[in-house]
Amino acid sequence: MDWLSFCAEGQTNGCIAPIQAAYLVVLLVGAVLVLVAGRRARDFTTSTLVLMAVAIAINIAVGSITYALRLPLYLDSIGTVLVGVLAGPWAGALTGLLSNFIWSILPIPGGAGPNAAFFAPVAAVIGLMAGFWGSRGVFRLRPDDARVGGFLALATGIAAAMVGLLVVQLTAGIPSLDFEDPNALENQMRFVLISLALVIVGVVVGWITGRSIYRLEGRPDAARGYLATAAAIAAGAFAFAFVRLLFGPTGYFSAMDGLNDDGTADGFPNLTSMAIPDPAGLIFALVIAVVLATLVYRWAASGDNARLFPVWVGGLTTGVVAAAISAPIAAGVFGGVTGGGTDALVALFRTLGLNVFQSAFAQGLTSDPLDKTISYTVVFLILGALPVTMRTMYSRGDATVVE
Repeated sequence: MDWLSFCAEGQTNGCIAPIQAAYLVVLLVGAVLVLVAGRRARDFTTSTLVLMAVAIAINIAVGSITYALRLPLYLDSIGTVLVGVLAGPWAGALTGLLSNFIWSILPIPGGAGPNAAFFAPVAAVIGLMAGFWGSRGVFRLRPDDARVGGFLALATGIAAAMVGLLVVQLTAGIPSLDFEDPNALENQMRFVLISLALVIVGVVVGWITGRSIYRLEGRPDAARGYLATAAAIAAGAFAFAFVRLLFGPTGYFSAMDGLNDDGTADGFPNLTSMAIPDPAGLIFALVIAVVLATLVYRWAASGDNARLFPVWVGGLTTGVVAAAISAPIAAGVFGGVTGGGTDALVALFRTLGLNVFQSAFAQGLTSDPLDKTISYTVVFLILGALPVTMRTMYSRGDATVVE
Protein backbone atom coordinates (compact mmCIF):
# COMPACT_ATOMS: atom_id res chain seq x y z
CA MET A 1 0.00 0.00 0.00
CA ASP A 2 3.06 2.30 0.12
CA TRP A 3 2.43 3.39 -3.46
CA LEU A 4 -0.76 5.15 -2.32
CA SER A 5 1.32 7.91 -0.70
CA PHE A 6 1.56 11.18 -2.65
CA CYS A 7 4.80 11.92 -4.45
CA ALA A 8 7.05 14.58 -2.99
CA GLU A 9 8.69 17.09 -5.31
CA GLY A 10 11.01 15.23 -7.67
CA GLN A 11 9.88 11.78 -6.48
CA THR A 12 8.66 9.36 -9.17
CA ASN A 13 8.85 5.85 -7.71
CA GLY A 14 6.89 4.20 -4.88
CA CYS A 15 4.28 6.95 -4.82
CA ILE A 16 1.35 8.35 -6.76
CA ALA A 17 1.01 11.77 -8.36
CA PRO A 18 -2.04 13.91 -7.43
CA ILE A 19 -3.46 13.69 -10.97
CA GLN A 20 -3.19 9.89 -10.81
CA ALA A 21 -4.91 9.87 -7.42
CA ALA A 22 -7.73 11.94 -8.91
CA TYR A 23 -8.01 9.39 -11.73
CA LEU A 24 -8.35 6.56 -9.21
CA VAL A 25 -11.01 8.50 -7.29
CA VAL A 26 -12.98 8.89 -10.52
CA LEU A 27 -12.71 5.15 -11.08
CA LEU A 28 -14.05 4.46 -7.57
CA VAL A 29 -16.97 6.78 -8.25
CA GLY A 30 -17.52 4.90 -11.51
CA ALA A 31 -17.59 1.62 -9.61
CA VAL A 32 -20.31 2.99 -7.33
CA LEU A 33 -22.34 4.13 -10.36
CA VAL A 34 -21.97 0.70 -11.95
CA LEU A 35 -23.20 -0.87 -8.71
CA VAL A 36 -26.23 1.45 -8.65
CA ALA A 37 -27.02 0.69 -12.31
CA GLY A 38 -26.73 -3.03 -11.66
CA ARG A 39 -29.00 -2.81 -8.63
CA ARG A 40 -31.63 -1.01 -10.67
CA ALA A 41 -31.34 -3.69 -13.35
CA ARG A 42 -31.71 -6.36 -10.62
CA ASP A 43 -28.50 -8.05 -11.71
CA PHE A 44 -26.97 -8.28 -8.22
CA THR A 45 -28.68 -11.26 -6.61
CA THR A 46 -27.08 -13.25 -3.81
CA SER A 47 -25.95 -15.94 -6.25
CA THR A 48 -24.42 -13.26 -8.47
CA LEU A 49 -22.44 -11.76 -5.60
CA VAL A 50 -21.04 -15.21 -4.76
CA LEU A 51 -20.15 -15.76 -8.41
CA MET A 52 -18.44 -12.36 -8.53
CA ALA A 53 -16.26 -13.25 -5.54
CA VAL A 54 -15.18 -16.50 -7.22
CA ALA A 55 -14.60 -14.70 -10.52
CA ILE A 56 -12.43 -12.03 -8.88
CA ALA A 57 -10.30 -14.78 -7.33
CA ILE A 58 -9.95 -16.47 -10.74
CA ASN A 59 -8.96 -13.20 -12.42
CA ILE A 60 -6.30 -12.36 -9.86
CA ALA A 61 -4.90 -15.90 -9.57
CA VAL A 62 -4.58 -16.56 -13.31
CA GLY A 63 -3.51 -12.98 -14.05
CA SER A 64 -0.75 -13.03 -11.43
CA ILE A 65 0.58 -16.37 -12.72
CA THR A 66 0.66 -15.00 -16.26
CA TYR A 67 2.37 -11.85 -15.00
CA ALA A 68 4.97 -13.84 -13.05
CA LEU A 69 5.77 -15.98 -16.10
CA ARG A 70 6.06 -12.80 -18.20
CA LEU A 71 3.82 -14.20 -20.91
CA PRO A 72 2.80 -11.74 -23.65
CA LEU A 73 -0.86 -12.20 -22.66
CA TYR A 74 -3.01 -11.29 -19.65
CA LEU A 75 -5.65 -14.00 -19.05
CA ASP A 76 -6.98 -11.88 -16.18
CA SER A 77 -10.53 -11.49 -17.49
CA ILE A 78 -11.87 -15.07 -17.57
CA GLY A 79 -13.94 -14.48 -14.45
CA THR A 80 -15.11 -11.09 -15.73
CA VAL A 81 -16.41 -12.63 -18.96
CA LEU A 82 -18.11 -15.45 -17.05
CA VAL A 83 -19.97 -13.01 -14.80
CA GLY A 84 -20.88 -10.72 -17.70
CA VAL A 85 -22.40 -13.61 -19.64
CA LEU A 86 -24.33 -15.15 -16.73
CA ALA A 87 -25.28 -12.07 -14.70
CA GLY A 88 -25.33 -9.19 -17.17
CA PRO A 89 -23.05 -6.35 -18.25
CA TRP A 90 -23.22 -4.32 -15.02
CA ALA A 91 -22.19 -7.28 -12.88
CA GLY A 92 -19.42 -8.04 -15.36
CA ALA A 93 -18.19 -4.44 -15.33
CA LEU A 94 -18.12 -4.30 -11.52
CA THR A 95 -16.29 -7.63 -11.39
CA GLY A 96 -13.60 -6.24 -13.68
CA LEU A 97 -13.26 -3.02 -11.69
CA LEU A 98 -13.06 -4.76 -8.32
CA SER A 99 -10.61 -7.36 -9.63
CA ASN A 100 -8.15 -4.68 -10.66
CA PHE A 101 -8.60 -2.62 -7.50
CA ILE A 102 -8.10 -5.62 -5.21
CA TRP A 103 -5.18 -6.94 -7.27
CA SER A 104 -3.38 -3.59 -6.97
CA ILE A 105 -3.19 -3.83 -3.17
CA LEU A 106 -2.17 -7.50 -2.88
CA PRO A 107 1.53 -8.43 -2.46
CA ILE A 108 1.55 -10.79 -5.46
CA PRO A 109 2.91 -10.55 -9.03
CA GLY A 110 1.22 -7.65 -10.80
CA GLY A 111 -0.07 -6.24 -7.50
CA ALA A 112 1.32 -4.03 -4.74
CA GLY A 113 1.28 -1.11 -7.16
CA PRO A 114 -0.99 1.07 -9.28
CA ASN A 115 -0.66 -0.83 -12.56
CA ALA A 116 -3.76 -3.00 -12.24
CA ALA A 117 -5.85 -0.17 -10.78
CA PHE A 118 -5.10 2.15 -13.70
CA PHE A 119 -6.35 -0.43 -16.18
CA ALA A 120 -9.65 -0.89 -14.32
CA PRO A 121 -11.64 0.91 -17.08
CA VAL A 122 -10.42 -1.69 -19.56
CA ALA A 123 -11.58 -4.48 -17.25
CA ALA A 124 -14.96 -2.80 -16.87
CA VAL A 125 -15.46 -2.51 -20.63
CA ILE A 126 -14.56 -6.19 -21.02
CA GLY A 127 -17.35 -7.03 -18.56
CA LEU A 128 -19.81 -4.79 -20.39
CA MET A 129 -18.99 -6.34 -23.76
CA ALA A 130 -19.22 -9.87 -22.34
CA GLY A 131 -22.71 -9.04 -21.13
CA PHE A 132 -23.58 -7.57 -24.53
CA TRP A 133 -22.37 -10.60 -26.48
CA GLY A 134 -23.98 -12.97 -24.00
CA SER A 135 -27.33 -11.25 -24.54
CA ARG A 136 -26.83 -11.62 -28.30
CA GLY A 137 -26.68 -15.38 -27.83
CA VAL A 138 -23.12 -16.07 -28.97
CA PHE A 139 -22.90 -18.89 -26.42
CA ARG A 140 -26.06 -20.67 -27.54
CA LEU A 141 -26.37 -20.23 -31.32
CA ARG A 142 -26.76 -23.44 -33.28
CA PRO A 143 -24.47 -23.79 -36.32
CA ASP A 144 -27.48 -23.97 -38.66
CA ASP A 145 -29.02 -20.75 -37.28
CA ALA A 146 -29.32 -18.04 -39.95
CA ARG A 147 -28.23 -15.45 -37.39
CA VAL A 148 -24.67 -16.73 -37.61
CA GLY A 149 -24.47 -14.83 -40.90
CA GLY A 150 -24.27 -11.61 -38.92
CA PHE A 151 -21.23 -12.87 -36.99
CA LEU A 152 -19.57 -14.01 -40.20
CA ALA A 153 -20.14 -10.57 -41.71
CA LEU A 154 -18.81 -8.88 -38.58
CA ALA A 155 -15.66 -11.03 -38.66
CA THR A 156 -15.15 -10.19 -42.33
CA GLY A 157 -15.53 -6.48 -41.61
CA ILE A 158 -13.01 -6.66 -38.76
CA ALA A 159 -10.55 -8.51 -41.01
CA ALA A 160 -10.94 -5.82 -43.68
CA ALA A 161 -10.29 -3.06 -41.12
CA MET A 162 -7.22 -4.89 -39.78
CA VAL A 163 -5.83 -5.28 -43.29
CA GLY A 164 -6.44 -1.57 -43.84
CA LEU A 165 -4.60 -0.76 -40.61
CA LEU A 166 -1.63 -2.85 -41.74
CA VAL A 167 -1.57 -1.09 -45.10
CA VAL A 168 -1.65 2.32 -43.40
CA GLN A 169 1.18 1.35 -41.04
CA LEU A 170 3.35 0.08 -43.91
CA THR A 171 2.71 3.15 -46.08
CA ALA A 172 1.74 6.44 -44.44
CA GLY A 173 2.33 5.19 -40.89
CA ILE A 174 0.20 5.71 -37.76
CA PRO A 175 0.74 9.31 -36.59
CA SER A 176 2.26 10.01 -33.19
CA LEU A 177 0.00 11.22 -30.39
CA ASP A 178 2.86 12.68 -28.34
CA PHE A 179 1.54 15.91 -26.81
CA GLU A 180 5.07 17.36 -26.79
CA ASP A 181 5.32 17.01 -30.55
CA PRO A 182 5.05 20.44 -32.27
CA ASN A 183 2.61 18.86 -34.74
CA ALA A 184 0.57 17.17 -32.00
CA LEU A 185 -2.81 18.64 -33.02
CA GLU A 186 -2.31 17.80 -36.68
CA ASN A 187 -1.20 14.26 -35.81
CA GLN A 188 -4.19 13.74 -33.55
CA MET A 189 -6.56 14.86 -36.28
CA ARG A 190 -4.87 12.49 -38.75
CA PHE A 191 -5.15 9.65 -36.27
CA VAL A 192 -8.88 10.30 -35.77
CA LEU A 193 -9.49 10.50 -39.53
CA ILE A 194 -7.54 7.29 -40.19
CA SER A 195 -9.44 5.52 -37.41
CA LEU A 196 -12.79 6.68 -38.78
CA ALA A 197 -11.81 5.60 -42.29
CA LEU A 198 -10.86 2.12 -41.08
CA VAL A 199 -14.11 1.81 -39.13
CA ILE A 200 -16.06 2.84 -42.24
CA VAL A 201 -14.20 0.26 -44.32
CA GLY A 202 -15.06 -2.44 -41.79
CA VAL A 203 -18.72 -1.40 -41.59
CA VAL A 204 -19.14 -1.25 -45.38
CA VAL A 205 -17.48 -4.64 -45.94
CA GLY A 206 -19.51 -6.20 -43.11
CA TRP A 207 -22.77 -4.71 -44.44
CA ILE A 208 -22.16 -5.81 -48.03
CA THR A 209 -21.17 -9.37 -47.11
CA GLY A 210 -24.02 -9.61 -44.62
CA ARG A 211 -26.52 -8.64 -47.32
CA SER A 212 -25.07 -10.99 -49.93
CA ILE A 213 -22.69 -13.85 -49.12
CA TYR A 214 -23.85 -14.36 -45.55
CA ARG A 215 -27.59 -13.96 -46.07
CA LEU A 216 -28.43 -17.43 -44.78
CA GLU A 217 -32.20 -17.47 -44.20
CA GLY A 218 -33.50 -20.85 -45.37
CA ARG A 219 -29.97 -22.20 -45.95
CA PRO A 220 -29.03 -24.13 -42.78
CA ASP A 221 -26.48 -26.33 -44.58
CA ALA A 222 -24.74 -23.26 -45.97
CA ALA A 223 -24.62 -21.71 -42.50
CA ARG A 224 -22.98 -24.81 -41.07
CA GLY A 225 -20.45 -24.96 -43.93
CA TYR A 226 -19.59 -21.29 -43.68
CA LEU A 227 -19.08 -21.60 -39.93
CA ALA A 228 -16.80 -24.62 -40.25
CA THR A 229 -14.70 -22.85 -42.87
CA ALA A 230 -14.58 -19.63 -40.83
CA ALA A 231 -13.58 -21.56 -37.71
CA ALA A 232 -10.73 -23.24 -39.61
CA ILE A 233 -9.49 -19.93 -41.04
CA ALA A 234 -9.72 -18.23 -37.65
CA ALA A 235 -7.90 -21.09 -35.89
CA GLY A 236 -5.14 -21.03 -38.50
CA ALA A 237 -4.79 -17.26 -38.23
CA PHE A 238 -4.69 -17.35 -34.43
CA ALA A 239 -2.15 -20.19 -34.46
CA PHE A 240 0.07 -18.34 -36.94
CA ALA A 241 -0.14 -15.13 -34.89
CA PHE A 242 0.53 -16.96 -31.62
CA VAL A 243 3.56 -18.86 -32.94
CA ARG A 244 5.02 -15.70 -34.48
CA LEU A 245 4.26 -13.81 -31.28
CA LEU A 246 6.31 -16.28 -29.28
CA PHE A 247 8.91 -17.78 -31.60
CA GLY A 248 9.32 -15.20 -34.36
CA PRO A 249 12.72 -13.55 -34.91
CA THR A 250 11.32 -10.39 -33.34
CA GLY A 251 8.87 -12.22 -31.07
CA TYR A 252 8.54 -12.61 -27.34
CA PHE A 253 11.42 -15.04 -26.80
CA SER A 254 13.84 -12.92 -28.84
CA ALA A 255 13.68 -10.23 -26.14
CA MET A 256 13.85 -12.54 -23.11
CA ASP A 257 17.63 -12.45 -22.61
CA GLY A 258 17.52 -12.57 -18.81
CA LEU A 259 19.04 -9.10 -18.46
CA ASN A 260 17.81 -5.74 -17.22
CA ASP A 261 18.33 -2.57 -19.21
CA ASP A 262 21.57 -1.92 -17.30
CA GLY A 263 22.96 -5.35 -18.20
CA THR A 264 22.42 -6.98 -14.81
CA ALA A 265 20.65 -10.33 -14.45
CA ASP A 266 16.91 -10.03 -13.86
CA GLY A 267 16.44 -13.51 -12.40
CA PHE A 268 14.68 -14.88 -15.48
CA PRO A 269 16.33 -17.46 -17.77
CA ASN A 270 17.73 -16.52 -21.19
CA LEU A 271 15.16 -17.73 -23.73
CA THR A 272 16.49 -16.05 -26.87
CA SER A 273 17.56 -19.42 -28.31
CA MET A 274 13.87 -20.29 -28.69
CA ALA A 275 13.39 -17.52 -31.26
CA ILE A 276 13.46 -19.08 -34.73
CA PRO A 277 15.03 -16.95 -37.49
CA ASP A 278 13.32 -16.57 -40.84
CA PRO A 279 12.63 -18.22 -43.20
CA ALA A 280 12.57 -21.26 -40.88
CA GLY A 281 10.44 -19.37 -38.35
CA LEU A 282 7.91 -18.33 -40.99
CA ILE A 283 7.70 -21.86 -42.41
CA PHE A 284 7.26 -23.31 -38.91
CA ALA A 285 4.39 -20.92 -38.14
CA LEU A 286 2.70 -21.63 -41.47
CA VAL A 287 2.94 -25.41 -40.98
CA ILE A 288 1.44 -25.17 -37.49
CA ALA A 289 -1.33 -22.90 -38.80
CA VAL A 290 -2.24 -25.19 -41.72
CA VAL A 291 -2.23 -28.33 -39.57
CA LEU A 292 -4.40 -26.72 -36.89
CA ALA A 293 -6.78 -25.22 -39.47
CA THR A 294 -7.25 -28.65 -41.04
CA LEU A 295 -7.93 -30.29 -37.69
CA VAL A 296 -10.33 -27.55 -36.63
CA TYR A 297 -12.25 -27.79 -39.92
CA ARG A 298 -12.77 -31.51 -39.45
CA TRP A 299 -13.79 -30.92 -35.83
CA ALA A 300 -16.12 -28.00 -36.61
CA ALA A 301 -17.80 -29.83 -39.49
CA SER A 302 -19.08 -32.52 -37.14
CA GLY A 303 -21.93 -32.12 -34.71
CA ASP A 304 -22.51 -28.66 -33.27
CA ASN A 305 -18.84 -27.82 -32.76
CA ALA A 306 -18.97 -24.89 -35.20
CA ARG A 307 -20.95 -23.02 -32.53
CA LEU A 308 -17.60 -21.87 -31.19
CA PHE A 309 -16.99 -19.38 -34.01
CA PRO A 310 -19.50 -16.73 -32.82
CA VAL A 311 -17.80 -16.99 -29.41
CA TRP A 312 -14.47 -16.19 -31.08
CA VAL A 313 -16.02 -13.19 -32.80
CA GLY A 314 -17.15 -11.89 -29.43
CA GLY A 315 -13.66 -12.36 -28.00
CA LEU A 316 -12.00 -10.76 -31.01
CA THR A 317 -14.15 -7.63 -30.90
CA THR A 318 -13.71 -7.35 -27.14
CA GLY A 319 -9.94 -7.55 -27.61
CA VAL A 320 -9.88 -4.84 -30.26
CA VAL A 321 -11.89 -2.47 -28.04
CA ALA A 322 -9.70 -3.32 -25.03
CA ALA A 323 -6.57 -2.53 -27.05
CA ALA A 324 -7.97 0.84 -28.12
CA ILE A 325 -8.69 1.79 -24.48
CA SER A 326 -5.56 0.36 -22.87
CA ALA A 327 -3.03 1.84 -25.31
CA PRO A 328 -3.45 5.50 -24.18
CA ILE A 329 -3.27 4.39 -20.53
CA ALA A 330 -0.14 2.30 -21.07
CA ALA A 331 1.57 5.01 -23.11
CA GLY A 332 0.42 8.08 -21.17
CA VAL A 333 0.71 6.81 -17.61
CA PHE A 334 3.44 4.17 -17.79
CA GLY A 335 5.38 5.11 -20.91
CA GLY A 336 4.44 1.72 -22.39
CA VAL A 337 6.23 -0.22 -19.61
CA THR A 338 3.93 -1.97 -17.12
CA GLY A 339 6.25 -4.70 -15.83
CA GLY A 340 4.51 -7.65 -17.51
CA GLY A 341 5.47 -9.88 -20.39
CA THR A 342 3.86 -7.51 -22.87
CA ASP A 343 6.68 -5.04 -22.19
CA ALA A 344 8.91 -7.20 -24.37
CA LEU A 345 6.57 -6.62 -27.30
CA VAL A 346 6.45 -2.87 -26.65
CA ALA A 347 10.25 -2.80 -26.61
CA LEU A 348 10.39 -4.73 -29.87
CA PHE A 349 7.98 -2.36 -31.58
CA ARG A 350 10.07 0.54 -30.29
CA THR A 351 13.14 -0.95 -31.97
CA LEU A 352 11.16 -0.98 -35.23
CA GLY A 353 10.89 2.82 -35.06
CA LEU A 354 7.42 3.20 -33.54
CA ASN A 355 6.85 5.80 -30.82
CA VAL A 356 5.52 4.96 -27.36
CA PHE A 357 1.83 5.23 -28.24
CA GLN A 358 2.23 3.38 -31.54
CA SER A 359 4.16 0.62 -29.79
CA ALA A 360 1.57 0.32 -27.01
CA PHE A 361 -1.25 0.27 -29.58
CA ALA A 362 0.55 -2.32 -31.74
CA GLN A 363 1.19 -4.46 -28.67
CA GLY A 364 -2.48 -4.19 -27.71
CA LEU A 365 -3.66 -5.21 -31.18
CA THR A 366 -1.21 -8.11 -31.05
CA SER A 367 -2.02 -9.42 -27.56
CA ASP A 368 -5.57 -8.34 -26.68
CA PRO A 369 -7.63 -9.99 -29.46
CA LEU A 370 -5.80 -13.28 -28.94
CA ASP A 371 -6.05 -12.98 -25.16
CA LYS A 372 -9.78 -12.22 -25.12
CA THR A 373 -10.52 -14.93 -27.68
CA ILE A 374 -8.79 -17.44 -25.40
CA SER A 375 -10.77 -16.11 -22.41
CA TYR A 376 -14.09 -16.40 -24.26
CA THR A 377 -13.17 -19.94 -25.32
CA VAL A 378 -12.41 -20.93 -21.72
CA VAL A 379 -15.76 -19.47 -20.60
CA PHE A 380 -17.51 -21.39 -23.39
CA LEU A 381 -15.97 -24.61 -22.06
CA ILE A 382 -16.89 -23.73 -18.46
CA LEU A 383 -20.50 -23.06 -19.44
CA GLY A 384 -20.63 -26.36 -21.30
CA ALA A 385 -19.53 -28.16 -18.13
CA LEU A 386 -22.10 -26.43 -15.90
CA PRO A 387 -25.60 -27.94 -15.56
CA VAL A 388 -28.38 -25.93 -17.16
CA THR A 389 -30.08 -25.57 -13.77
CA MET A 390 -26.98 -23.85 -12.39
CA ARG A 391 -26.64 -21.47 -15.35
CA THR A 392 -30.28 -20.43 -15.16
CA MET A 393 -29.83 -19.41 -11.50
CA TYR A 394 -28.46 -16.12 -12.80
CA SER A 395 -30.40 -13.29 -14.41
CA ARG A 396 -28.91 -13.78 -17.91
CA GLY A 397 -28.19 -17.49 -17.72
CA ASP A 398 -30.99 -18.35 -20.15
CA ALA A 399 -28.93 -16.74 -22.91
CA THR A 400 -26.37 -19.56 -22.58
CA VAL A 401 -28.84 -22.41 -23.10
CA VAL A 402 -28.93 -23.76 -26.66
CA GLU A 403 -32.38 -23.33 -28.18
